[in-house]
Amino acid sequence: DSVDKSKAKNLMDLPCDFRDVGTPDEWIPRDGRMVRLTGRHPFNSEPPCDELNKTRFLTPANLHIIRNHGSVPKLSWETHKLCVGGPLVSNPMELSMDALTKTLPTTEFPVTISCCGNRRKEMNMIKQTIGFNWGNAACGNMVYKGVLLRDILER
Repeated sequence: DSVDKSKAKNLMDLPCDFRDVGTPDEWIPRDGRMVRLTGRHPFNSEPPCDELNKTRFLTPANLHIIRNHGSVPKLSWETHKLCVGGPLVSNPMELSMDALTKTLPTTEFPVTISCCGNRRKEMNMIKQTIGFNWGNAACGNMVYKGVLLRDILER
């Protein structure tokens, strides 16, 4: 394809992967360098270790670990609403994404995500375990920016 995946500024700039055609996730752009662990669906992948090493501390979104148990919800910023309710909620509310981000404080902090199966492939060489053969790159570091759940519940 014509997109240089290493220079994509936004995950959505990447093309959809031909292997996702016919699955519920065929609309999601994918970096073709990701190592697929589960075939077509659900999509679970890790970046090649040499690509992850090039990124230093922060992992680009297109090379971030992906761990799914099912389909990725296809949500729209303009129409999606966050509903907070139930018997223990004293102030039920429904917030649009704009209301959520414009009326509540946002925060940023680094987050590391690692699959508990990281390096399972090596463990399986000694004794077979249950689960996918994750390599040594089933992890990612990103800067989370958003509204804290605490701030929503205290509203």
